[in-house]
Amino acid sequence: MSFTPVQKVNAYEIIVGQIEQAISDGTYGAGDRLPSERALMTDFGVSRATVREAMRVLQATGVIESRPGDPRGPVITAFSPRVLEKSMAKLAQLDSVSRVELLQFRLLLEGQASLLAATERTDDELAEIASRGEDIVDLADQPDVRFGERVNRFHQAIRRASHNQMLEICGNVVGGVMTEMIDRRLTSETDRSARVRTSARDARARRGDPRRARPRGRRDLDGEHLPLLRR
Repeated sequence: MSFTPVQKVNAYEIIVGQIEQAISDGTYGAGDRLPSERALMTDFGVSRATVREAMRVLQATGVIESRPGDPRGPVITAFSPRVLEKSMAKLAQLDSVSRVELLQFRLLLEGQASLLAATERTDDELAEIASRGEDIVDLADQPDVRFGERVNRFHQAIRRASHNQMLEICGNVVGGVMTEMIDRRLTSETDRSARVRTSARDARARRGDPRRARPRGRRDLDGEHLPLLRR
């Protein structure tokens, strides 16, 4: 028989876990107040410092809202897209998530965003997509301009035109991380101008129709992007 190593858990982490579980099972809902600091100290049998550390973590992750000096307990906050965005950003920057995994996820997001944008976009949003495509085309003659940021703005316009908040949030997080990666890698490209011209041609072909901005899948991964993201 093999045993699992015992992991040391701080008291405040146990408090955080129990409160999150109480919210998950419906004991507490948005707008409800947790017990006061003193009551939590009694309930959990811990010091004031431990309770405050747990509240700090819960507030930082968007679970509660607490005002200094308020004698009442912290308020459970309603779910916010900002909370998801912060969690996604942390996940995307973990060392355990590879660059290829990020790119694969982005291809899925951008593909679906493009399909939705093709039917849901307004005329103004289509004009914005075309304008962002023109920005990339301009890079063909300006290879020193930040390449990744221009490409990311093009795809941001498409995600906004999809009118799907989840696609926009997840895509913005992953796109932001990859923008930094690609720009760093481009600094070591032997022919940066050629790489920029390739993307400019692609943007020129796609800028008037969001469906054309849908990634081509494995061909994109192997041909255009993957060389920039290899470790």
